[in-house]
Amino acid sequence: MSSSNKKAFPLAGHHLNDPGATYNGRKESEEMMCLRNLVLAELKGHDFDTDNDSETNTVLQSRIKPNRTDVIVDNHMNASANSKATGTEVFVSDNAGALSKQMAKELVDGISKILGIANRGVKTESQSPRKKIGILNKPGIAVLIEHCFISNPNDLKAWDEKKPLVAKFVASTIIKYDNLVN
Repeated sequence: MSSSNKKAFPLAGHHLNDPGATYNGRKESEEMMCLRNLVLAELKGHDFDTDNDSETNTVLQSRIKPNRTDVIVDNHMNASANSKATGTEVFVSDNAGALSKQMAKELVDGISKILGIANRGVKTESQSPRKKIGILNKPGIAVLIEHCFISNPNDLKAWDEKKPLVAKFVASTIIKYDNLVN
């Protein structure tokens, strides 16, 4: 990134030991590890740290040390017992700063447009099923993206067709916001 003390943290959200949602013969962990790797390829020449495929969330959160000038993007897929549930949403901390909220809005608008699916908006962690999302409370700009519903065959079709475009968009947004922070 533009300064050696600035770093991006593009994360897969789930890993080999925690597959996340599993629907339609697909695992959230595999989809998000693939996306993370596509994002990393777009971040060549920029300073980043990321998760590894066997690391638990607890280990990851104790290992990484983001500061207020860093950008964290945790990537996920949503799931529902209702196979028609659709859309992109992005979560921020209940105490999110203006840049986290702005980045979240830009990401939810852009990803839902790229995928051609519903925009479910920006939500706070207390609006999530977990009510508290630790990674969002690290220093810096932090967002958690629910790209689409792994339980919806139409969302998955759009995902399969547009995943490289989503990765480029996420990477360019990370770079943009990293450059905004001093």
